[in-house]
Amino acid sequence: MKRILFLMSDTGGGHRAACKAITSALEEKHAGEFSTELVDMWKDYTAYPFNTMPTTYGKWVNLHPASYEAQYWIGDRLFKNKLAAKLYERNMYPRIRHLYKRHPADIVVCVHSVFVRPSVYALRKLGHQTPFITVITDYALPTILWYDPRVDKTLVPVQPAYDRGLELGIDPKKLILTGPVMHPRFSKMKLTQLEARDQLGWDKDATIVILVGGGDGMGPLLETAKNIDACQANCQLVVLAGKNTTLKESLEAVTWRKKTTIYGFTSEFDVFLRAADLLISKAGPATITEAAALGTPMIINGAIKFQESPNAEYVVAQGAGMYAEGAKNVAAALEEVLSTPHKLEALKAGVKKLADATAVYRIADEIWESIPQN
Repeated sequence: MKRILFLMSDTGGGHRAACKAITSALEEKHAGEFSTELVDMWKDYTAYPFNTMPTTYGKWVNLHPASYEAQYWIGDRLFKNKLAAKLYERNMYPRIRHLYKRHPADIVVCVHSVFVRPSVYALRKLGHQTPFITVITDYALPTILWYDPRVDKTLVPVQPAYDRGLELGIDPKKLILTGPVMHPRFSKMKLTQLEARDQLGWDKDATIVILVGGGDGMGPLLETAKNIDACQANCQLVVLAGKNTTLKESLEAVTWRKKTTIYGFTSEFDVFLRAADLLISKAGPATITEAAALGTPMIINGAIKFQESPNAEYVVAQGAGMYAEGAKNVAAALEEVLSTPHKLEALKAGVKKLADATAVYRIADEIWESIPQN
C-alpha cells in the first residue's frame, strides 16, 4: 500500500479540492493500491496567529484586500533573495520535522505555495529521498514560492506558469505542463444543457446567468446581484452564496424583479455550469478552469491583485471572458454581452481554449510514476 501525503490548507476551497480531484483520478487506475493523508499546514504546523489562517483568510481578503495584495507582492519579491529564503526554511524546520515523523509517506505532494520550500528543505535535511511533487494550483502567474529546484517535479497548469518556472531557473526536465487540476467528473459530464436544467428545475428557454463568490461567498455579491436585477439584460439570475449563511439570508430577503434563485454551497457546481449560459465570478483558478472545461464563458468581476489579476488578463486575452470590476460595471457588461448575440458566441468559442478537463489524469500519472515501486 503506497502512502501519499498531501500538504495543503483550507485557505479557500481550492487546495483541498485539488487533493480530492487527484485522489479520485488515482482511484480510477489504482484503487486499493494507496492511501492518502491531507495535512492542513497552516493549522497544524505554524505558530499562532498564523495557525488561524484557515478561519481568517476569507475575512482578510474580504475586509482588507489591499493588505493581502501587499503581502503577496512583497513575498514574491522577498523570496528572490537567497538569504530570506534560507531564513524562512530554517525557521519552519523544527515544526515540519515533526510532520514527517507523524506522517510517513512514499511520496509528498504539495498543493500550497507557502509550504513548498520549507517542506522540501526539511525532507532533504532529514536525509529522506522520498519524492516530492509540487502541483501548482495558482494559474497564470504563480508566486515564486511555488518553484524550488530541489523538488522532483513541478506540475504547472498553463504555459505562462511554465515559462515563469524556466525564468526562475527550474530544470526543464523537472517542469511539466500538465494542465490545471479539476475533478474527474468534469471530464465525464454527459448532461446536455437542457438535461442539466431539468435536473435543477430551471427554465429551459431562459438565458441564465450564475453569480458566485467562491466556496466562502466572498466579494460584493449582494450589491452585484441587485445591480443585475435592475439592469436591462434579459436573463434569469442564479446566485451561489457558498458557505456564507449571512449572505444567503440577505439575498433571500430581497424582492427581485428578475427571476432569481438563491443557493448556498453546492457539490454539483459542474451541473450548474452546464445549465448556465454565463458565469460571473472573481478570477479564482479553480472556478476559471471548471467553467472552461464545460464551455461556460465568464464575466470576471474581481481579482486579488498580483495573485489573481494575471488570471483575469489571461482569460480576456484568450477571448474567454470580459473583465468588469464593480457592481454597476458588471451589470453594464452583462447588458453588452446579452444584447449582442455574436459576442456571447465568441466568448463561448474562446473559453474552450482555456482548459482540458482530462489534465487531472496526467497529474495523477506523474505522481504515481514517481512513487518508488519496490
